[in-house]
Amino acid sequence: MAFWNEANAEPKRKFRFGVRIFGNTVAWYAKSVTAPSFEINSIEHHFSDHVFHYPGKIKWSDVTVVLVDPAGEEDVVNKTMSLLQQAGYKIPQGGGQTDEDFDTFAKADLVNNNGNVILEALSQDGGEILEKWTLNNAFIASAKFGDFDYSTEDMREIEITFKYDWASCVTGVNNGDSTYFTN
Repeated sequence: MAFWNEANAEPKRKFRFGVRIFGNTVAWYAKSVTAPSFEINSIEHHFSDHVFHYPGKIKWSDVTVVLVDPAGEEDVVNKTMSLLQQAGYKIPQGGGQTDEDFDTFAKADLVNNNGNVILEALSQDGGEILEKWTLNNAFIASAKFGDFDYSTEDMREIEITFKYDWASCVTGVNNGDSTYFTN
């Protein structure tokens, strides 16, 4: 018996997705994105000669988006650096000699300027959203601006890693919405 033998059922495919990072528009230059995931730690309780396990805290794993860097209006380097500047980050100008050199920024500034990151799994024709993940209170944790290399003609890729407090998921667009992991 074959693994997938239901002719009328169409599985979700890895390449049918959209990601919204910089505002509400889909980043058409997104090459890949890791789906949200979580881990629940375990707490041991010792009683007599037994060990009992209880669920502890849930920790959501980082999400990484790989983008091809288009030049011009959609320049990812410019958009990423702009988010840092809007959040209050300043490059030290006084060589560590002025108070402004030690300014910092807060999570609230990063989150308010970045907004939530949204990942959408799309239907076969791309017209319907089958699954919508929202990374709540997401902010950029790291950015790798790719490599320069004379030995290849590959497109330059930028990798952005996001931290977030929790993810929420809406599924079942065709069968009535079901919402998971929301507060």
